[in-house]
Amino acid sequence: MSTFAQITAVVAALTLTAAITAHLTGRRTAGRYRAALTAAVQAAHRDDLTGLGNRAGFRAALAAASARRRPVAVMVVNLDGTRTVVGRFGDRALDQLLVLTAGRLAHVASAGGGAVFRMRRDEFAVILDDPAAAPGHAGRLVAAVADPTDLRITGHRITVTVTACAGVAVFTPHEDPDQRRALGRADRAMRAAKTIGRGRTAVFDPVRMRGHDRPPAPDAGTGTR
Repeated sequence: MSTFAQITAVVAALTLTAAITAHLTGRRTAGRYRAALTAAVQAAHRDDLTGLGNRAGFRAALAAASARRRPVAVMVVNLDGTRTVVGRFGDRALDQLLVLTAGRLAHVASAGGGAVFRMRRDEFAVILDDPAAAPGHAGRLVAAVADPTDLRITGHRITVTVTACAGVAVFTPHEDPDQRRALGRADRAMRAAKTIGRGRTAVFDPVRMRGHDRPPAPDAGTGTR
């Protein structure tokens, strides 16, 4: 092979190597970008304290149900007596309680094919694919909250017990696509349950609760109860 041919072969090999390297680098960069984008979306939909989905995650999940045009149950679960926990043991104790409660709710919800989200400080929402099973499922969620919970405060173990009330509503996207209305109805049912007592559940009744199915204000009910 002549010197010119050898040089040409070397240049071609280097060019091919550079092209392959650039291609692989581009694929790795694109892969890292997609992974970073996915992680950012997941983080934006996740509650920092409990690791559950947050309000944005709830809206995305309900939008997915709407796209499938199939009815789902929406439940709002609000803890009772958390002001007492804060008053006696402080905010860090409440944080522990919320983390442990979130784990219980997630376990019960997933067993029924549902997903749980933290909506505000002491309030959670659940989306369940089977609306007919929702009332019984709400009772199991409330029962899970009521189990005594062990907390660690300044190196000491304390046991606290709180209750919760739950409201149930059905979201039927082919009849009423307004997601906020479904959440408002579940919230109204939860508040109706609270008027009966602690540890209660209620299902939204369009006749008895007429006029109370408007969406809740964004910050309504913020804080502990």
